[in-house]
Amino acid sequence: MKKFFTLFAAVALTASAAMAGVITLDLSKPMNPTSLEYNEYGIWTGCYNDVDYTWLEFGDENGVFGLSHLIDGEGAAWGGYYWDGFCPAIGGDQTDYNGAYTTTYGGCMAGGGCVINEDGTVTADPAQPYLVAYYSSWAMEGPSNQVMFIDKDGNTTFTPVGVYVCNHPYPYYGCVHGDGFARAFEEGDYFELTAVGVDAEGNEKSVSINLVEFTNGELIALNDWTFFDLSSLGEVESVYFTLNSTDVGDYGMNTAAYFCMDKFMVEDGETDEGFYLVGSFNDWNQTDEGGRIKFVDDKAEVELEAGAEFKVITPAEDGSWIWLGGQDNNGVGYFLINSDLLGVGIQLVDGANFKVEEAGTYELQLDWLRDVNLPDYLRVTKKTPEAISTIGVDTKADNSYYNLQGVKFNSMPTTPGIYIHNGKKIVIR
Repeated sequence: MKKFFTLFAAVALTASAAMAGVITLDLSKPMNPTSLEYNEYGIWTGCYNDVDYTWLEFGDENGVFGLSHLIDGEGAAWGGYYWDGFCPAIGGDQTDYNGAYTTTYGGCMAGGGCVINEDGTVTADPAQPYLVAYYSSWAMEGPSNQVMFIDKDGNTTFTPVGVYVCNHPYPYYGCVHGDGFARAFEEGDYFELTAVGVDAEGNEKSVSINLVEFTNGELIALNDWTFFDLSSLGEVESVYFTLNSTDVGDYGMNTAAYFCMDKFMVEDGETDEGFYLVGSFNDWNQTDEGGRIKFVDDKAEVELEAGAEFKVITPAEDGSWIWLGGQDNNGVGYFLINSDLLGVGIQLVDGANFKVEEAGTYELQLDWLRDVNLPDYLRVTKKTPEAISTIGVDTKADNSYYNLQGVKFNSMPTTPGIYIHNGKKIVIR
C-alpha cells in the first residue's frame, strides 16, 4: 500500500476536472507498467514480477486507479511459480482445460474486454484487455485484491459506483463438472464474490453477488459482463474483493479462486452538480452561464426564454459525454427526449433537441431506467403559476386574453394553452 502512494505522488495531476459524473478504470492507460505486453496465452508478461509491480496503476490527469498485485512484494512469486491479485489479460479464451490452468489462466467467459455501447448495451471484445483476479487468503500485507483511487487533487477517498464482472473459465467449468479439486455444483450451491469497502476510520461495509449458483435444478452463471453495483459501500479509502463457495474442504474453498473484472467506476466529485443544457447546436459552452443545472433528487427548475433551442448532454462511464438521441456535425451529442414526456410550451426539434415556445419556468425530471448510472429520459414540463396574481397585469375586465406570462391578445388565441379572460382562467384546446 505504501508503495502505491509513493508512486502516485510522482504523477502530475494538475489538469482541469473531468467533465463527467463518473471516472472509469481504463486499461488502455497504463502508468505502472507504462505499457502492457501479452504472451501467447493472452496473459500480461509481467505477471510474476514481484519487485516492480506490487501495485499496478492506470489513469490520467483526472485520477489514478491502483490495483494490488503480488502485494507481499519481493519473493511473493516464488521464482515465477505463483501470483495473486489482479493481472491484465486479453483474448477472452473460453476453453475448458479441465482444471489444467497452470499457463492458461488468462481466460474470460465473456469472451473479451467489456465494451459499453452508446445505446447502453454491453458486449465483449477479444481485442480489449480485462483483469483476471486471483484471490488469496494468505496475503500478509493486506487483502490480495484491492482497488484504490486518487483524484486529481490528491484525495485518497472515493465513492465507488460499480464494476463489471464475469466468470473465469477455471471456476466456471469446475462448478459445471468438477475439475479434480472442485466438485460439480448441486442444488443450493453457490460461488460468491464479495466487495468490501474500507472507510478512512477502518470501518468495513460489504456487498455480494453470486457468480455461479445452482437453484431450482438449474446452474446459473454470470458468463457475460454483468454490472456489480457498489454504490452502497459509500465513501471509502479502498475496496477489496473476496470469494466464497459452498464447495469447501480441509484446506478451504475447493472452487478455483478466480474471477474477471473490468470498468471499475468511481464518482467524480467535481461534476456531481448535474448536467448541461447547451444552447447552440454548434457550440459546447461548459461555463455556468452556458447552462449548468443542479439536479436535486433528479429534479431541477430552469428559466427559459421563448425561441431558445437546447440539447441536453449527459456523462458516460469512461469520462466522455454521450448522446442517446444523435450527434451534431461537431461530434457533440444530445440527449434523447421522448415527445410523450414534453409539457406545454416545448416542442421537439430534429427529433431529440427541444425548442421553447413559451418563456417561463420549466421543471426537469430525469428518469433512470438502467443500472449503469445513466438516465434514459428527461421530462420537460412548464411550471404553472399557483396564483393568477403572479402574471403582474390587470386582467379583470378589458375583454382581452392573456397567457400566463402576461402577454396580451386582443382576440381569442388559436394556440392551445391556458389563458386569462376577464379575470378567469380558461383552457383553449
